[in-house]
Amino acid sequence: MTTDFEQDPSLVRRWGVADNGDVYEVALRPHLLDELRRRWPPVGLDRRTIPTGPVVARIGLSDAWVVVPDVEAAGDHPPSIAWDLLERSLAVFASLRLIGRIAVHSAVIGCEGRALLVPASSGGGKSTLTQAAAAAGAEVLSDEYALIDSNSGKVTGWNRPVRILKPTGEVERLDIATRSSPLVVGCVAFVSFLPGGGNRWAQISPGRAIGLLLSHVPCAESRPDEALDGALAALRSAQLLEGTRGEAASAVGELLTQTAPRHS
Repeated sequence: MTTDFEQDPSLVRRWGVADNGDVYEVALRPHLLDELRRRWPPVGLDRRTIPTGPVVARIGLSDAWVVVPDVEAAGDHPPSIAWDLLERSLAVFASLRLIGRIAVHSAVIGCEGRALLVPASSGGGKSTLTQAAAAAGAEVLSDEYALIDSNSGKVTGWNRPVRILKPTGEVERLDIATRSSPLVVGCVAFVSFLPGGGNRWAQISPGRAIGLLLSHVPCAESRPDEALDGALAALRSAQLLEGTRGEAASAVGELLTQTAPRHS
């Protein structure tokens, strides 16, 4: 790899190789490696000690923020917000470059061998719902991404700690997400939180659901055909709902009832 800057010899480097071969370089102080491993994406970015392809992105940490390594000074005690930004950057990089899978910004909750998806943007209540689901004894697979197999439509989760934003601005990490074999999607609920309201949603058409789902697919513009194929496959046998929800504990219970297999 050629560079136009002098590398800082006090930094250690790790390279993440995405499914498509693009490489993300991380350079930081040696004592921060354990925390980097904790923050590394669970899928889609193979961690290496030697780069194996074109480096298309680089990141480091200062004592205040994320930085461009070797260009800006590295830090010894990065704050949690810097780690959160690094973690999010690696996740986005990996999710955009998956092969054979489509990432959807969505909570994923397992119920009797089927998956409940609650797509939402950041701040849309995905983490709160998954925390309520775990308290109710349901299987939490992710509060970040649903990974849809482009051919089968089955779903797995982005297995990393659920992140709860506290009033102080700090992020609490809860180790409640588990790994699962691929699940058929039982319900997709496009529900937004209405404070003081109840659970008010209704069934929607597959066409409406496809459009809503694709709005939460980061690669919908760069890989439109694969994104559409995955969405169609995932939604073909699911309950499709849109509306508003009340408190998370009440909403999760009703949504899991919609997700569970219908027994005759």
